[in-house]
Amino acid sequence: MNRVTIRQINELNVLREIFNQSPTSRASISKTLNLTKSTVYSIFTKLENDNLIYDIGQGSSTRSGGRKPALTNFNARAGYTVNIKINADTISCMTNWLDGSEITYQETPVTGDAASEYLLAVYQAIKSILIDSDELLGISVAVFGVVQNNHIVRSNVVNGLEKFDLAQVLQSRFNVPVVLGNEANLSALYLRDFTTTSVVDGVSLSLINDVSTGTIIDGKLYEGASNEAGEIGRACYYGLGADRPLAVREVGTDLAVIHQLESLKKQSVTFADIRRWYDNGDEDTEAVLHHFSMGVAIVLQNMLLALNPEKVVIASQLLRSIPEILEEAKQFLTPVIGEKAPIELFNDVNRSVLLGGCALISRQVLGLSEGKLIFKNRSLPISEQ
Repeated sequence: MNRVTIRQINELNVLREIFNQSPTSRASISKTLNLTKSTVYSIFTKLENDNLIYDIGQGSSTRSGGRKPALTNFNARAGYTVNIKINADTISCMTNWLDGSEITYQETPVTGDAASEYLLAVYQAIKSILIDSDELLGISVAVFGVVQNNHIVRSNVVNGLEKFDLAQVLQSRFNVPVVLGNEANLSALYLRDFTTTSVVDGVSLSLINDVSTGTIIDGKLYEGASNEAGEIGRACYYGLGADRPLAVREVGTDLAVIHQLESLKKQSVTFADIRRWYDNGDEDTEAVLHHFSMGVAIVLQNMLLALNPEKVVIASQLLRSIPEILEEAKQFLTPVIGEKAPIELFNDVNRSVLLGGCALISRQVLGLSEGKLIFKNRSLPISEQ
């Protein structure tokens, strides 16, 4: 290994320590990483010149006395990222400082259903949320579908979106790096990088428009040989309410339940309607939700047995509206998994995906794709000093 490579590795390790431990000191970093003080001081000087760190004053001396250490912070406001999620009828958009702190959030409706109209809506959403006084460093885009080599190869929500080189289009417009990601994978990155207790082995299960999972194994996102790991909505099973095998996406998603009840009730349906019908014991609703619960239970059983994760977190507006359905699914699991299946619900589906995208692009900008980073899950507006 040549000296240049060693120097680069040392720089990244020092930056990671400052990112995770701010405020910290040169002496502390030197001791933690077992680097000479001269090496650490030289790296600190470079990071200061790159506007990634800044000194904030002196800390406390040790019990034995001695010189007080100069404390240094990671400069989260060296720039910001824009993070996008393409939904069925809206574009979710968030800006974040480099440490993940949220600056602004907005939802933009999409008029029309052509892929070109979604592309225009993404462009307009980014333009409207830019911060003139600060430097844009990168953009992430979350999609429902399969992403390979930063290209959409299958779009599960917006027909024809895969025909556009979305990353290249946005990169040419805004002149910053752009990363694309599957929404379930990005919410899995959120579990790893943003939660209070970092998840080393966990699964994010999305039941919104399709059935897909994002999987963290030993701290790393697992995407499979062709980046299609977790696209399980096409898996077919008997016993889901038909005399033929049904794809689990046909019964086990929020969208499937809405469509089935709209067909039965001959009207548009909201989650509030489903909650009310469920409470009133409506037979059609109970039957549809029972098959939904069975589909969810089958998926959870296979995941829990195959992966033995420390946690599974589900993205589903339906389950948040009627949590009793999840309890029914857990009852199916009890004979196989036991009483304490580690299953939770995301509090805010959109924000978890957007923050996962923020982690992905911020890591790329900083050159810290590997290793543990502790991002800040907090709101920090641009006006705060």
